[in-house]
Amino acid sequence: MKVLTIKKGRLVSPVNGYHGDVKDILVKDGVIAAIEDKIDPQGTVIDVAGCIVTPGFIDIHTHCYPKVSLGLEPDELGIKRGATAILDAGSSGADNYEDFCKNYIEKSRTKVYTLLNLSKDGLIHGHELSDMKNIDISKLKETIRKYSDNIVGLKARASSSVVGEMGLAPIALAARTAQEVEKPLMVHVGNHPPELTEVLELLQKNDVVTHAFHGKAGGILKGDGHIIPEAWKARERGVLFDVGHGMASFSFRVFKQALKEGFDCDMISTDLHIENYNGPVYNLAAVVSKTINCGEELEKAVAKCTSIPARHFGLEGLGELAVGMTADLNVMELVNCREDAKDSVGDSLELTQKLVLNKTIYSRGNESEIFEHTVKK
Repeated sequence: MKVLTIKKGRLVSPVNGYHGDVKDILVKDGVIAAIEDKIDPQGTVIDVAGCIVTPGFIDIHTHCYPKVSLGLEPDELGIKRGATAILDAGSSGADNYEDFCKNYIEKSRTKVYTLLNLSKDGLIHGHELSDMKNIDISKLKETIRKYSDNIVGLKARASSSVVGEMGLAPIALAARTAQEVEKPLMVHVGNHPPELTEVLELLQKNDVVTHAFHGKAGGILKGDGHIIPEAWKARERGVLFDVGHGMASFSFRVFKQALKEGFDCDMISTDLHIENYNGPVYNLAAVVSKTINCGEELEKAVAKCTSIPARHFGLEGLGELAVGMTADLNVMELVNCREDAKDSVGDSLELTQKLVLNKTIYSRGNESEIFEHTVKK
């Protein structure tokens, strides 16, 4: 459809000055044509009175290359779960990126961008950074140059099970390479070694630490329960810290303590893959709900999965409610509830509010479509 009128939504997009303002939105030819107090109905009319309307969510950590063991189809992790744009976080490398692009990225309704793995095979094999033979920097740089419109950064996993005896060396190489190609590096942090303190010292402005609030030993909290000084120093250099919920990488206890100390997340993502998409992660709205029940402000949480990642990764036309922007929108309800949610370490939190997906509007070219959510998570 080419024309939509979205009526009476409570717009939440702080970067555009919307803080629950009730407005109408006119969509024409795949872009936002007008945002006004009242717009005469045109085309398909959607009454969303009482619902929150945000920019389409952007999930910066998913695994949507089905040829790797964790991977699922992009639309299963994107549109069907309320994310109109997703980043695949290192599932592919220089040797298989073109297959990923041709057979999945180009065929999906969800907009898919790539964080290219330092390993040339991506996540086809485990322990991908345990041997330098798995890394081809020349081909990696060539692939980034050829597909610079889609490859928006690099990805490396800094866990003992991944790097093996190589330790910090592949992460240092990833950091240097990211600076050389002028793309941000996303680093997965988990089981040490290498030590998080050493990994953080390698990172520079615009690099991203994902799984920043996991509950494993050697994480972002010192033994006394306070944030490690290296994290504060990294943040001062412009390093960003992402939730990256995942199967074993988000702790309510750690996140609450970080908030208490003023060390908030910069972005919110899921790390959705085949092992967690039916729980405990479900979708980005569910992860946002967990963060706001830990003390995150709703408006800030929305920005951290819309305008902030869009600007950080250079995703033009996305992440905002403004005339001329791509008409990617989420329609959600913020409902009161009393139900238990699980983090990644088995701890429970009683939710008193949660975001429930209603509709996701997504646009490609000059056409817009509406996905109706039936699973109320």
